[in-house]
Amino acid sequence: MITHTFTNHLLESDPFDYSQKNKEIFLNSFKENALHHYHKHEFTRKLWDKLGFHPDMLKSEADLASVPGTMVHLYKEHELCSVPKEELALVLTSSGTGGQKSQQFLDQESLANVKRLALTIHQSLGMADSRQYNYLCFTYDPAVANDLGTAFTDELLTNFTGKNEVYYAIQWNEKIQDFELNEKGVLETLKRFEASDIPTRILGFPALLFEIIEKNNLHLNLGKDSWLQTGGGWKGKADKEIPKHEFRKMIHDRLGIPVEHQRDLFGMVEHGIPYVDCAQGNLHIPNYARVYTRSPRDLSLLPKGERGLLHFLCSYNFSYPAPSLLTTDYGRVGTCTCGIKGDTLILEGRAGVSKHKGCALKALELLKV
Repeated sequence: MITHTFTNHLLESDPFDYSQKNKEIFLNSFKENALHHYHKHEFTRKLWDKLGFHPDMLKSEADLASVPGTMVHLYKEHELCSVPKEELALVLTSSGTGGQKSQQFLDQESLANVKRLALTIHQSLGMADSRQYNYLCFTYDPAVANDLGTAFTDELLTNFTGKNEVYYAIQWNEKIQDFELNEKGVLETLKRFEASDIPTRILGFPALLFEIIEKNNLHLNLGKDSWLQTGGGWKGKADKEIPKHEFRKMIHDRLGIPVEHQRDLFGMVEHGIPYVDCAQGNLHIPNYARVYTRSPRDLSLLPKGERGLLHFLCSYNFSYPAPSLLTTDYGRVGTCTCGIKGDTLILEGRAGVSKHKGCALKALELLKV
């Protein structure tokens, strides 16, 4: 397996150390990655040539903002890969608008990189340890949906601790040839975990957990050592979404999980970097990525703190030419007082008026209320 030196060096570093030395490590890693895609992927090379950009132009941190962003929709309409298909170790998909699917291609090195960086980020935020946990995952059973980004993520998260029992709530039904939420199984699992001496970790879509608690008037105590890590947002259930602090108080009151043990995660299958909450509830940007905001009018760079289209940079993936991804999400770059270095990511919804139907929306359809 090929190892790219600068990127390997980056992933050995503290993800929230934004010293000048570590900024330079990211710059060199990104340049290494961009040069790879420039030489290995014809479309990327032609696009950057047309826009007057070459990776050798990256001389400083400020130059990173000049990297042209490729629109996320391109990855939903085309299969883009920078290595021969026979070198791929995994292909992840995420359904999008109108049934379109983004596919992320991972060769062995890139797959190892994304697993490594995700573990390091969670360790740095105090969310990984060696003790045993029971897991309730509000996502698709990876034994069947092993190519879905959400299933891959939750299965990966269960490996950041010791694990006893793992229960996947969205299961394949052979009779109907589709996935369905096993609500009865969820209720039985929660009660079984409550009676266990082993703490619980709940992962997945917050809207599913919220509605099951409300519908069944649950009042359980999973214990002070239990955790909740949500992901996927409230898509399709925006009318029922409650502020993060209210949601976390409800989880504490109804399930006994401490507020400081409740975290959210934002990620995109096309990008692969996990943005994870600190104890104060803010998504932190690791030094494994850069986030900018762009004007929706002309894509000009906006000052830090201003709302715009989110533009993500990362350098871990050498098989998928998405080092610079321009999204259809609005957001801002902010700060936090928790003591973790670097900026935070503030999400402010999707641009446009079309309804995006991805993994989270499909999952929410499975809950019959």
